[in-house]
Amino acid sequence: MHIILILAGFIFLLYVIARFMQKSNSPRTKKIIRYSFAAVFGLLAFFFLIIAKLMPIGGILGLLAFSSAQGGLWRFFGSGSEANVNSHNNIRRKGNGIMTRAEALDVLGLSGNPDPDTIKDAHHKMMLKVHPDQGGSDYFASKLNQARDTLL
Repeated sequence: MHIILILAGFIFLLYVIARFMQKSNSPRTKKIIRYSFAAVFGLLAFFFLIIAKLMPIGGILGLLAFSSAQGGLWRFFGSGSEANVNSHNNIRRKGNGIMTRAEALDVLGLSGNPDPDTIKDAHHKMMLKVHPDQGGSDYFASKLNQARDTLL
């Protein structure tokens, strides 16, 4: 009975960590969690194979450890980075990719005829929010750079 409770606890832990990874934007954090979870599954598999002598459970946990290290387990739970990449790839550019002045002003949140310092300041403030290093996306960062280049 206690083995079933331990397994249920680890399944719940897996679910909680998968949800945390889904909300996390840092690839480094995701990689660290993925490999540490693979190590935990590997140790559990070792425990069930050697100490508890439960071959089926140890085999399943060994498979989960391998799957976790490869990233397949996280894709199964819907928190893999491929989902984020695909959602960004579905965003299409309008027209032929050349940004108009009106679009550039709208992207940077400006109006009228701003001077270069105002454009650079608006670009800097927006970039702090959407830069990929801060958890933003490459798409929006490139849009901001394109808007700045169009206006300057």
